[in-house]
This record gives sequence, structure tokens and C-alpha cells, in this order.
Amino acid sequence: MADDLLIPDDNESPLPLEELLSASGLVQEEVIELVQFGVFQVAGGSEPTWTFHSRTLTLARRAARLRDDFGLNVSGMALALTYLDRIEALEQRLRELESQLPR
Repeated sequence: MADDLLIPDDNESPLPLEELLSASGLVQEEVIELVQFGVFQVAGGSEPTWTFHSRTLTLARRAARLRDDFGLNVSGMALALTYLDRIEALEQRLRELESQLPR
């Protein structure tokens, strides 16, 4: 899933893996799989000391809610997150285009 929509472009301070886990409710194995699926992008470090962009925390919390509310496994979370992100991008584009229409 090499969807550029899921790759954050912020330059904020990195979020360590331990903080991501405690703040999101995900377990390390889920985060590793979401990185492998391309949903989360590692900002730096190697696996035990990974750091993430701050936007990843929002995605991680959403993933945990999808898991808890709908019983999704990691591949289901990855698919749902990808589609939700795409829908948000399309809605934003629609708002931009609608604002350009003559009134």
C-alpha cells in the first residue's frame, strides 16, 4: 500500500514507539504489521527504537478503535485506515472544487 496519503509530511518532534503504544492501545506486534503494510511510516531508528511522526498517533488510535469496535485484525485495520484516509482526501478535494464554483 504505497498510498502517499498515509505518509505524513510534518516535521514535528518524533514519537517513540513506547509512547505510541501506551497512547494508542495498540500492541507492538500490531504496530510492526501496520508498518509492514505501509500504513505507518517510521520516522527513524531501528525496530526496538523506532520513532514515528506525530500524525501516526491519530492513525494508531483510529486503528485501535477499529479493532475494538469491529473486531478487525491488523490487515482489516490497514485496509479500513487506507480507505478512510482516501475518503477524507476526496472529501477535502470536493470541498475545494465546490468553493471554486460560481455562486
